[in-house]
Parts: sequence; C-alpha cells; structure tokens
Amino acid sequence: MKRLCLLRHAKSDWGDPAKDDFERPLNARGAKAAGFMASYIAASPYRPDAVLCSTAARAAETCAPLCAMLKDVPVTYRDELYHAMPDAMLAEIRDVPDEVETLLVVGHNPGLVLLAMALADDPDDETALRVAHGVPTGGFIVFEFDTDRWSKIAEGEGRTVFFGRPRDLMADASENG
Repeated sequence: MKRLCLLRHAKSDWGDPAKDDFERPLNARGAKAAGFMASYIAASPYRPDAVLCSTAARAAETCAPLCAMLKDVPVTYRDELYHAMPDAMLAEIRDVPDEVETLLVVGHNPGLVLLAMALADDPDDETALRVAHGVPTGGFIVFEFDTDRWSKIAEGEGRTVFFGRPRDLMADASENG
C-alpha cells in the first residue's frame, strides 16, 4: 500500500506588490499554521518517509518546520511543482522510489485540489466532497492506494482517508488540551 499526502502551502503575504508571485513569503498567520501543521503531521499516522515540495518561497516556508522536526526525512524541492496541474504532479509522484511508503507533496491550488479530485476513487465520499468544496491554505489531504509501486498510482484509485484544515485542527487541539 502507498499513502500519498497533499499539503497546500500556508497563507502567503500579499503586502509587497513588487514581489514576484514565486517569491511571496508566508504571512504571520501562515507561519503559525505551517508550524502547527508540521507538529500535527509529524505526530500523525501520516508521517511521511519523503517529501516533494514546490520551490516557491511560500511552499518552502510551509515545509521548513516539518523538515526541522523530521530531520531523517529526505525533502526534494522541484520547480515542476510550482503551479503544477495534476498531470505534472502525477509525473513527479510516479518517479518516487518504491521504498517510500508515505509521500508528502507540498504544492499549490488549483492543481492540488484538481489532483485530489482526480485521485479519489469515490468522488461522492464525504471526505472527497469536503475536498471538492475547496482546499484552503494549509489544507492536508491523505490518500491510500492498493499498490506497492508509485509508478502505478492512477486517477480514480485513491481512497480519501483524511482531510484537515488548519483552523479546524487547531480548534480541535485547543479543545482537547
């Protein structure tokens, strides 16, 4: 079984109109969400064995706290993931070595939500329907595939096993102590 985790970059800063889209950093809320999501993912059953991350500043900054927590997990930064559409993202995923059981991809919308919808084996599943209504910044989606090879990952074959939004997960964490 292969597990694919998708993480949309956290909230970016639009304060400097002279900054190129690729160079936009996280804003304060995004940095807080990135740190929280890093802790959440590191402690979850969805802890990755490897990470693929867009080279855009906001994606790299979203990934940084997780990298700090998971020092033993290899991270590969790929220009091809910057505003990638599903076909380009799948090409990157299918090239991952098969020793990796759980892969995290840090990327951007609209490609991320389009990929999630394409992968879902049951688009009417409650979790898949929540994803279809939008993946906010910092949103985290997990799929499981009945295959032992990344090259065999196919559209319509992923079980959507988890979808979390930072604000909901943070609220749950504060309620539960």
